[in-house]
Amino acid sequence: MRPAIRLLAILTCVAGVAHAEAPARRAPAPANPAPKPQTPTKAPPKDPLANTTMLPAIQVESLTLTPIVATVPPDPKGKIDVLVLDEAMAAKKVRIREIADESVNDLTFINKSEQPVFILAGEVIIGGKQDRIIGANTIIPANTTQSVPVFCVEHGRWDNSSKEFTTAKALAHGRLRGKASYEAQGAVWQEVAAKNQKRKTTNDTDTYRKVAQQQSDGSNAGYTKKIGEALAKIPPADRARMVGYVIALNGKVATVDMFQSPRLFRKLETKLLKSYVTEAIDIVASKDAKPPTKQMVYDFIDDAEKAPEERAYDTAASSTMRKSGVNAGKARVMMLLKSKASAGQPPAAAPADEDAVYLNYQAK
Repeated sequence: MRPAIRLLAILTCVAGVAHAEAPARRAPAPANPAPKPQTPTKAPPKDPLANTTMLPAIQVESLTLTPIVATVPPDPKGKIDVLVLDEAMAAKKVRIREIADESVNDLTFINKSEQPVFILAGEVIIGGKQDRIIGANTIIPANTTQSVPVFCVEHGRWDNSSKEFTTAKALAHGRLRGKASYEAQGAVWQEVAAKNQKRKTTNDTDTYRKVAQQQSDGSNAGYTKKIGEALAKIPPADRARMVGYVIALNGKVATVDMFQSPRLFRKLETKLLKSYVTEAIDIVASKDAKPPTKQMVYDFIDDAEKAPEERAYDTAASSTMRKSGVNAGKARVMMLLKSKASAGQPPAAAPADEDAVYLNYQAK
């Protein structure tokens, strides 16, 4: 028994020493420690070309058209049911006239239709005291009379021959669309004068009307025929899902037009194509020009995206946001839900790009 007692005494002594030298016991850590506060990070910008693909480019002299095709069903429920300016005027559902105080940069838009009317910045309207172009991409609510922004494209006339306007069935060329969207009246007049000189359409009142008429009088027929032949070769399934174009001039990206609804795009496609031709027809084709790469398209878009966003023009049916970059600008039109539209309340925050009825990136 004594060896056992001695061993027990030794073990007890060692344990006592260990206990005496051990540090004080700390409170156990919580099972789920609270996460350390982190500096909030900005969500990465969404890809405006998400859910789309670009088809092979179509090259006609200095003009490159790259069709944009939706890869997911766009507007599957057919929510985007709108008229466009030309069809609304043809049906006598829209009137545009001089505003009561006859302001140069505002007109009265009367929509007598049960449907909203989508209008593009740069659509040419003629008559009134002087010819104008629409100054904002937007949607005018059904059964509404309101003021819309415009720009004068006839510097030398202001008369009382009429207070009513009709559509010229034409869309201004890209540079003029850019001036109207991101600059002031003076820049618009300068671009009109420059284009009249290039097109040999200089006239007494310096109106853009003659350039606009060339989009339908056969002046540009050879150019548009080549484009039509190329588009006819696109497979029908892709053609049905087309929602826009990337436009380049001698390989340099100049415009991106993209719609959420193929149906709305088809209503405006011919007008857009004629506008692209009006831009390109005075640019001599470069022998070494190549279609832009996808990276070049994204670089062009990123130039606009880096700029702060601001509201451009709201109606009870839509909200238009705008960015003005160094070399390119961006406009996006969001259609409001009927519940908000009826209350005339634009959204507090603009929806994401994929919810936009229309996106435009335009060289300035």
